[in-house]
Amino acid sequence: MTVFLAHAPADRQTAEALERIIERRGQFCELDDGQTALKPVGNGDAFVLLASQALTFATARLRLEQRALDAWAQGKLVVVRLDHGIAPVGLRDLPAIDGTFEAAREFKWNEVADAVTKVVRAPPDADASEEEEHEGPPPSQPSAPPAEVDAKRRGVGLGALFYPILLLPGLLAISAVVSIYLANRVGPTPGGWRELVSGIDSFGIRYGLPSGVTPWVFAFAITLFLGVIALIVFGLVNRSGARDDGLRRTPPRPRTRRPRRSTPSADAVFVSYARANDMTVLPLVEAAKRAGRKFWLDQQGVNAGDGWAGEIVRAIKAAGGVVVMCSQAAFESDHVKREIYLADRYKKKLVPVFIEFAEPPEDFEYFFAGVQQLNLYETPEEERSDALVRILGAAA
Repeated sequence: MTVFLAHAPADRQTAEALERIIERRGQFCELDDGQTALKPVGNGDAFVLLASQALTFATARLRLEQRALDAWAQGKLVVVRLDHGIAPVGLRDLPAIDGTFEAAREFKWNEVADAVTKVVRAPPDADASEEEEHEGPPPSQPSAPPAEVDAKRRGVGLGALFYPILLLPGLLAISAVVSIYLANRVGPTPGGWRELVSGIDSFGIRYGLPSGVTPWVFAFAITLFLGVIALIVFGLVNRSGARDDGLRRTPPRPRTRRPRRSTPSADAVFVSYARANDMTVLPLVEAAKRAGRKFWLDQQGVNAGDGWAGEIVRAIKAAGGVVVMCSQAAFESDHVKREIYLADRYKKKLVPVFIEFAEPPEDFEYFFAGVQQLNLYETPEEERSDALVRILGAAA
């Protein structure tokens, strides 16, 4: 189990300070500046990326970026922003812990350590192709309103507090009556009811009560005692009956399936594109569909922190290939960058299709190296769908 702390060489001191905090939690840390090859991130590991302007211009940025995306695909990535510099494409929109304020970093390091612990202890991800099931609430038995629940809890708490107080005088009175009764029964001439009342009265006079008052006090205390006992018994019987009735009436909790998007078939092509190019990409894909090709597009949009990995990973793994609609907007898109990375990770055939003239950045060139591409913007508009179908057939 290893916690990798990825950082630019210029941020080494910051990484070492965070390393000390995490190691106090019992985690083994290894600093990763991209200069040396380290083991891949596996189950039980965590990858902490210290994102900063220095990282954007670091010579080993591409290696650290690739390891970060690999950890993200496994749910093992924790991003920490050290400044307000621009993070590398593919990492900009991921959830991050804000460590930009240096004076508060010691508190933030504890937050990072908590996030690392959560990642390390998380169970391995199940196969993304399986549908997840969870128990939903009973449809016809809504839970009690919070006010009603609070009222019931207050009632139980007050009863637990006052019942013993109300029972105590009755217990004392019963004990005294039993003692006086037993004392009257001893001897050659056992006393009866009149002698018992007289003994109770004498007991009160001994402790300063007026004559004739104590029997009535004892009678009230014993009556109160019996009434409280009756209330307790009634409450227990009523609660048990309600529980049994609820068990009889409440239907079993239904098993529901979490809604999921459809996954492409093996002969379908995953389309990676920037949302800014909708008006160009969607008509082109529809025309290619009429020619017999199958495609999978995410037209609903998925946020990086809202299960994006699970949805897109499943789609790319199932697809027969990935076509990238290249443009300036695509090269600046975090989603497109991650989709290209996942295509490379799962050994999918990559087809770059340039819908406009744009120079790919060096990290995109890495994935496009040695891959046949199509400059679709140089093709007459009426022939573009046929050209797309042809290059997909050649890449198949």
